[in-house]
Amino acid sequence: MNTLLRNVTLWSLTLGHFCTDMLAGAMPIIVGLYLRESLGLDLAQVGTLLAVYKLTSSLTQPLFGYLSDRYGGRWFAVGGVAWMAIFQATVGFMPTFGTALFVSALAGFGSAAFHPQGASGANIAAGAQKTAGVAMFMLGGNMGFAVGPVLAALILGWVGMGGTAVLSLIALLIVPALYFLTGQAQRTADRSKAANWRIELNPAFTTVAIVALILVMSLRAWSQESFSAFLPQYFVDLADFSKTQASLITSVMLFTVSFGSLAGGILADRIGGGRVMAFSMLISAPLMFAMFQLSDGRAFWVAPFLGFATGAAWPPMLVLAQSLFPKNAGVGSGVALGFVFAVGGLGLQLTGWLAEPAHMGLYNAMLLLCLVPLATAALIAFLPSSRPEPTEIAVIQPPEAAPAKG
Repeated sequence: MNTLLRNVTLWSLTLGHFCTDMLAGAMPIIVGLYLRESLGLDLAQVGTLLAVYKLTSSLTQPLFGYLSDRYGGRWFAVGGVAWMAIFQATVGFMPTFGTALFVSALAGFGSAAFHPQGASGANIAAGAQKTAGVAMFMLGGNMGFAVGPVLAALILGWVGMGGTAVLSLIALLIVPALYFLTGQAQRTADRSKAANWRIELNPAFTTVAIVALILVMSLRAWSQESFSAFLPQYFVDLADFSKTQASLITSVMLFTVSFGSLAGGILADRIGGGRVMAFSMLISAPLMFAMFQLSDGRAFWVAPFLGFATGAAWPPMLVLAQSLFPKNAGVGSGVALGFVFAVGGLGLQLTGWLAEPAHMGLYNAMLLLCLVPLATAALIAFLPSSRPEPTEIAVIQPPEAAPAKG
């Protein structure tokens, strides 16, 4: 672990992950609390806008992953951050729901370009400690998700909808540094691209295992995305929290997701990813239920435990998806971080529709999400072991790709 902490390659990719997910974490606050008010949106429109943003940032990730495996190039990572920041900056200036929907969709492509390249680079750079290395990469994204809601609430509360430009400026200021820091990571990854562009599946995965893996990640994405997106509105509308308080409890939960991911990655390398994923999901369900039953200041005590439990599942999921494509870590990363989150985006839209008073209402729609982790945990039994064997490590990691010295 000490070697990973000194790995400049991993930290550079972690920095880029922080930027993209900071912007993504701000979107539920921007749309659900501020744009909803300024444009008079209903919950179905809020769900649609967030779902489209999630779909464009997710559904195309396997394609970008394939392109990064085939061609390499740091612009998939660095250019993705810049693209996302520029278009998301304009969201607060849009005069209608349709225009806000359009620019949000465009912003999502930047996230789609960054994530497969960043995750595959982390996989290669981590060497034998793949799950722990990927957990470090995810630490940056989770920290970004945690900081994003608080920054959005503070900045938009201060300057209004024009605060979207201020948020994006933070990411743009980091882009030049990211370009130079990712140089070493990119040169390492580029040396393996030419031989890895033909997509091959790992024979250890049966058809049932592949379907189970997709369902596990999709259901997990649905529950987590919908929970995070509608949690601020729930506490504002039904628990009489202020916008700042609702943003803070979301950030508290997302902040501890970061540490849960890191712990989950370390534990998965030692005891197996299946056990970590099952524990994560079985603990998350009652904690989600407790959040809604309390609906007062005591929910702040539940939020960090829920975030920690939720985060532990993602590193072994991502490494398992990468091992499905042993010669195409970018494609595996794109599937794990992209396609399944696109399905989660569709679930988010469904949750928004169910949350309308004419259907289930917000309270019942959120309670329904508490059951999803239980169904997800039952599918773990159909997955192969996520503990990589030495032969798999040799396939994924080219001989010259050693952890960088910081």
